[in-house]
Amino acid sequence: MRTAISAAEVGAKCADWYSLMIARDIEKSIAIKQEISMLLSNMEQSDKVLAYYSLLEFRHQLLLEENQSHGNGPAIMTMSQSDPFLEFLFYFMNGQHEFYKNRFKAAIRLYVKAENLLEHVTDNYERAEFYQRIAEGYYHINQYTFAVSYLELALNIFKMDESYQEKVLYAELVLAAIDTEINRFTEAEARYQRIRKESIDRPFAHSLIVRGIGLNRLRQNLQEEAKEYMELALSIPDHASSVVGLKTKADLSFIKLRLGETGAIDLLAEAEQLACERGNIEYQARCLICRHLHVDFDQTKVDRGIQMLQEEELYFDAAEVCEEISRFYEKEGKYNLALNYMKIARDMNVLQFTLGSD
Repeated sequence: MRTAISAAEVGAKCADWYSLMIARDIEKSIAIKQEISMLLSNMEQSDKVLAYYSLLEFRHQLLLEENQSHGNGPAIMTMSQSDPFLEFLFYFMNGQHEFYKNRFKAAIRLYVKAENLLEHVTDNYERAEFYQRIAEGYYHINQYTFAVSYLELALNIFKMDESYQEKVLYAELVLAAIDTEINRFTEAEARYQRIRKESIDRPFAHSLIVRGIGLNRLRQNLQEEAKEYMELALSIPDHASSVVGLKTKADLSFIKLRLGETGAIDLLAEAEQLACERGNIEYQARCLICRHLHVDFDQTKVDRGIQMLQEEELYFDAAEVCEEISRFYEKEGKYNLALNYMKIARDMNVLQFTLGSD
């Protein structure tokens, strides 16, 4: 079965098209329009991208007519004067593209530019979607105060219409994840269990919530309970075949290795392959660390995994794995090494809250 092309990818192409029109590069503008038209036939459903394409198609036609009518003289209209709503979509779509490439700080920079044009977005629910997207960006760079603030703005709008219930669930999911990451485990559990009941007829959202409960247990070092929830999430077909399913498989393999269970190494190998195929640096690093801590011990490769996370500015994740490595050495009675990795974890925790989006 053919995999649908992501709306973010098509949106980024549309942004490139808009840039070419502003630059009045007619030849390249025609070529990229043909490319985007082909992509649209295989794109996942996105009314926003389709609307963006329609607006750009109109602008493109104006450019062609202008060129044909005034090719030998000065142009009556110029493309340097951009439409504010188109400009908003330009930054917003490009921001989503950066987000899906895991370049979260780059996404935030683009979202902030889009926010400066938000007054030109008249639809409340479009505004709410923007708030939710920028909140997710801030969440991924561990700027939780900003993330919570934008999520509350999104929820205030989405809750006004029951047809946006799934959007509400995803916003609540991020709020619960934030509670987990700042060690508010009881609050996270309560929110997770509430939205778990509300999501029962939405399989994919439900699977993410179940995974979230597993992560909440894992952060408390409740390995057996975490394993049960990870397995439950993977039992939902929509989850097992998704990008998030890769993370769940990897996390489950890590748990099984720590518990010394059979099948853990095969599951780890599967997760390693998927992380490489999908270019997921975070889980390539996590798998590298886990393999060379629990399977084929190699301290140099463990440290390389930590370095990979630091290079990607994934400081929360680096702190999390360093805490695990510290616990590993503490159980081995190697207290100097345990202390060393706990110090690295502390340094990573400081970095994640001081850098923000540059």
